[in-house]
Amino acid sequence: MLKIFLLLIATTTLVTTFHQYRDVICKTKDGRNRGGAEKAKCSISLKSEEFDRGRSARVGDGCYVERLGRGKETREICDLVCPKAHTVFVAHIDIGHRACFNYYNYELIQQKDEWFLMRSGECANSTITFRIGCKFDSPFNETYANDEAVFAHLRARRSRGLRLF
Repeated sequence: MLKIFLLLIATTTLVTTFHQYRDVICKTKDGRNRGGAEKAKCSISLKSEEFDRGRSARVGDGCYVERLGRGKETREICDLVCPKAHTVFVAHIDIGHRACFNYYNYELIQQKDEWFLMRSGECANSTITFRIGCKFDSPFNETYANDEAVFAHLRARRSRGLRLF
């Protein structure tokens, strides 16, 4: 019995992960969840736990629009601020949403050690909230000391408009 207990403690110590959550809250003026004529404006909320209230960045910070090719088609990309996360996942999406479909017009994308949420088509023109989970090998505050450092990163991302593809 003692051996099993010690093995359990050793295993738990070896697989410790640190998690955080992000809410990406996108809203249109008319509140439609089917995709309308206007683009939704998004904000990112940082959460230490899934059901925390969260600390929100300004609307638009961390997100930018990218034009695809020479046509009119665009997609919006939002930085999730999950650097070096080994796992990133959609924990929740609004129930009954009729315009956003994973791998069709929204998805999580990784570029080097950064993670982003990409939305396009009707999903980019819809009111929706995504809850994103991020799992890290080390505490998040080792990368960003405080919320202001994260918000400064998001403001810079918005103005820089990093081109991924």
